This record gives sequence, structure tokens and C-alpha cells, in this order.
Amino acid sequence: MIRVVLDVNVLVSGFPASTGTVRFIIDRWQDDDYLLIVSEHVISGVMKAWRNPYFRSRFRVDDAGIAIALLRDMATAVEPVDDVHGVADDEEDDLVLATAVAGRADYLVTGDKGLLTLGSFRGVRIVTPRAFLDILEATDTADEK
Repeated sequence: MIRVVLDVNVLVSGFPASTGTVRFIIDRWQDDDYLLIVSEHVISGVMKAWRNPYFRSRFRVDDAGIAIALLRDMATAVEPVDDVHGVADDEEDDLVLATAVAGRADYLVTGDKGLLTLGSFRGVRIVTPRAFLDILEATDTADEK
């Protein structure tokens, strides 16, 4: 099974959406099409973002609680490795990379341009949400053959 870390920006925009690429990615995870890897750092980042007035106006508190519960119950939690420093533009992104490495992720899905410019890190491919959805769809097509 494909192992994936969804960056905070993908999770934060995917859960409240009813349609679109990031929503489809969340749906595919809930359908067990890939294994989602998280760390407490990622979950805390999601919770912090959802306290922002922009998201609070678009996402009910109850829905946020349900999403966090899903992440805690359904995703595979790991402790980030402690040897990723100064790779990304900021420490927060290094912790996301450290989560991907610890979880032996195949992909890190992000909209962060700084992370995307890396292309890959320690065997983890760093891709946009659209590229990842294309990968999942290509896997579907290959499985049908």
C-alpha cells in the first residue's frame, strides 16, 4: 500500500471542502486507497490553522473535531526523526519532512513551493495534490488491467 504524508496545508483545505482535488485525496484515504502517515506535529498544525478566523468561518468547530478524531483514529502516527534540520525553508517544513522519513512515506503531498522545489528527500517524492491524485488514478488504471 502507498504510504503518504499530507502536509498541513492539504489537510486544512481538504477536510472542509465538499469537492475538488484535495477533497478527493481525503476521500481516497477514507476509502483505504493509501496509508496516511501523521505525527503530532502535523495534527497540531492542522488544529492551529483551523483556529484561524479564515477557516473558522468555513468550518464548524464540530466538523474540525471530527476531522481531528479521524486523523487520530485512522491515520498511522509516527514520531518524526530527529536528524532533519535546515533542509526546508523553515523548521515547520523540516518537521513535515521528518514525519515522512519516519513513516517511510512514498509521497509527501503539499502545496508548499519550498518543499516542492526539493522534488524528493531521502526517497520520499514531494508532489502537488494534483500530481498525487493523478498517481492514484494511474494506480487504479493499472489495477484494472
